[in-house]
Amino acid sequence: MTPYPLPTIDHGRCTGCRRCVEICPTQALAQIGEKAQLLHPELCTYCVACQDVCPENAIALPFLVVFGSNQTALPSLRTEND
Repeated sequence: MTPYPLPTIDHGRCTGCRRCVEICPTQALAQIGEKAQLLHPELCTYCVACQDVCPENAIALPFLVVFGSNQTALPSLRTEND
C-alpha cells in the first residue's frame, strides 16, 4: 500500500454506472458487485479521470502537499496598505 493519499469512493453515492472503471487508464478500478472499488491502488497514477467522469461525485482524490526541507521562504506579497 502506498503512503500517499488514494482516491476514495463514497459507496453511498456510487450508482455502479461503471464510467470510472471504463475510463481508468491503468485498470486500478474494478466493479465489484454493484459498486466501483479501488482494486489495485498501486496502479493508480492520480490522473483524475475517474473523478472527472463520475456523475454522482462519488470519487474524491485528496491531495498531499509536501514541503521540502531545503526550500527557501518566498517574499511576502503584503504591502504597507494591507
